[in-house]
Amino acid sequence: MQPPAAGNAPDKFAVLGLPRGFELEARQLDERFRTLSRKLHPDRFARATARERRFSLEQTTLLNDAYRTLQDPARRAEHLLELRGVRPLSDTAMPEEFLEEAMADREKLLEAKMEGGKDGVEQLSAGIRKKRDAALKEIASVLRDASPQPAALSRVSELLARLRYYARYLDEAMGRAPEL
Repeated sequence: MQPPAAGNAPDKFAVLGLPRGFELEARQLDERFRTLSRKLHPDRFARATARERRFSLEQTTLLNDAYRTLQDPARRAEHLLELRGVRPLSDTAMPEEFLEEAMADREKLLEAKMEGGKDGVEQLSAGIRKKRDAALKEIASVLRDASPQPAALSRVSELLARLRYYARYLDEAMGRAPEL
């Protein structure tokens, strides 16, 4: 058992032995994760030295983190941007028109909830899901390119910030606590 590779942010695709890319086959990701999990699991090293047990635990932690990241399309896209040196856009750096639209969306949701109409909340949620799906489609289109232009990567960063908003909105609409 070897220690994890040194470095701040490992390539999560490399951790799982997968090629870098936005579009991943879920079955292949799951199979690769299960195979490596069985190989690295700390239980397999119960009788090993303390150092080897620690390495196993560290490798398993990296593997689990890589899997969670690559399993989620938004987190996978964020990771691809990080690997290209693009910092994620903060929610406060969003275009003014988007922020105004977001406020209007929230007001409509609040009104629909106050009226008690589940149909109204669902209709508003369906509209946000459409926006989310369109953003994911645009992200996939840009990241399909082997060497996208800096402006296109900036657009992906903005779209990822929008996805965070859409996720919070949908959580609120469904009455769930937002995921962090």
